[in-house]
Amino acid sequence: MGALQPGLPNPAVIPEGWSLLIIDLKDCFFAIALHDQDKQRFAFTLLAINREGPKAHANFHQNTWGLHQAYNLPMEEPRAIVKACPTCSHHNQGVGLRSGVNPRGLR
Repeated sequence: MGALQPGLPNPAVIPEGWSLLIIDLKDCFFAIALHDQDKQRFAFTLLAINREGPKAHANFHQNTWGLHQAYNLPMEEPRAIVKACPTCSHHNQGVGLRSGVNPRGLR
């Protein structure tokens, strides 16, 4: 299999200036051209680096154990992070080893 596969459009016919997204999902390979109007509605939107933290925090509040496991931080750092967040520190008032909110959003 080369860059041009049966059923895929020739990249030379894609209008100049259009964004091109290539997704490699295990054994699947897709090349999808996105029009400017469709970029906001695309299902595989990648988060900007400076927005990953706030978006993840909005979806579910991190707990100390989750931060410790996900980022290999010493336990003092996740505790300080959870303590600094007014929402996270309010839940569970820091009681127990895994203080903060359950990462699944359960209370």
